[in-house]
Amino acid sequence: MAAASQEQAQEEAQEEPLLARGDGAPSRFDSATALKYGSLVLVIFQNSAHVLLLRYTRVAGGDCSLYTTSVVILFAELIKLVFCVLALCWTNGGPVRCCIELKEQIWERKFDTLKVGVPSFCYTLQNNLQFIAATHLTAALLQLLYQMKTLTTAVFGVIILGRSLRCNQWLALTILVAGVICAQSSQEAAERMGRSKNVMAGITAALGVSVCSGFASVYLEKILKGDKTPLLVRNVQLCIFSIPLQLVAIYQRDYHKVLRHGWMHGFCLSTWALTVMFALGGLLVAVVIRFADNNLKNLAMAVAIILSCAVAVPLFGFVPNRVFAAGGALVIASIFLYAWQPKPKPAFVSPTSDVEVTPAKPAQGR
Repeated sequence: MAAASQEQAQEEAQEEPLLARGDGAPSRFDSATALKYGSLVLVIFQNSAHVLLLRYTRVAGGDCSLYTTSVVILFAELIKLVFCVLALCWTNGGPVRCCIELKEQIWERKFDTLKVGVPSFCYTLQNNLQFIAATHLTAALLQLLYQMKTLTTAVFGVIILGRSLRCNQWLALTILVAGVICAQSSQEAAERMGRSKNVMAGITAALGVSVCSGFASVYLEKILKGDKTPLLVRNVQLCIFSIPLQLVAIYQRDYHKVLRHGWMHGFCLSTWALTVMFALGGLLVAVVIRFADNNLKNLAMAVAIILSCAVAVPLFGFVPNRVFAAGGALVIASIFLYAWQPKPKPAFVSPTSDVEVTPAKPAQGR
């Protein structure tokens, strides 16, 4: 869901630059600038707090760690649905107009609504896998493994959308994989020393998160290309599918636990904070990207990785070794390398003609 939000927000941000300069006028450090750098802080907070909260609620001990994970995801979807409907009521000037828009966008476009069922299933599976990963992995390794969604998104983009990647992007993906392998090997060493439980189960779940995220985002981009459905309506469509799917998951996996202890068993302040983070995290990132450019977004992801590792040291007793530090450095470097774009060759004017000449493109091989 967050991926669809980010795609729409990025397109809007590219069409309307925030800090436009007039002819010879100095740039303004006003509310637009404050929003831009405030967005940077929000991206860092969202990326780091999500992983830290996820890990903390799994290892905190006491009643707070006894909550039912499938119920947390269900409540998160319900909160997101209520938030989106209330926001639509506010933007449309009342509940009547909101209902009219939802009828036009969802009920009268049934086929388009059904298309969202596939990514909704992927996101529901992704959310459930995150809890398995957080149970067995440190917050620092979890943060690094989540960056593998860059690789899966790129691969699915090539396969499904027929995209082509630049050489620096292929190199960045190679460096990313190398960095994750380094970080993973350091945690496997800790497992052999008896300080961790089932690291491979956590790694498999985290990689499953990346695969689900990458496929769902590319699939949404394919089916929604050129579609102007509002972001809030799109999230309502996703919730229509994800809530019944999560109810089925609760019935199959946690029915007896919920029947015995109740829906709210184990819920405390940290659990509710995690629930709200799941519910509004994707919407928060979408709003933030509207105000922050790609360079700031990449910087925010790098800082979030460093911050997560730093906070994990006192909070969880995490002790990074040199291999993990090297893996983290490679992952951060791959983020910037993947986003780097070479400057296009400038056009030049022939000295014997007033006609502008652009460099010819190299011939394509067969």
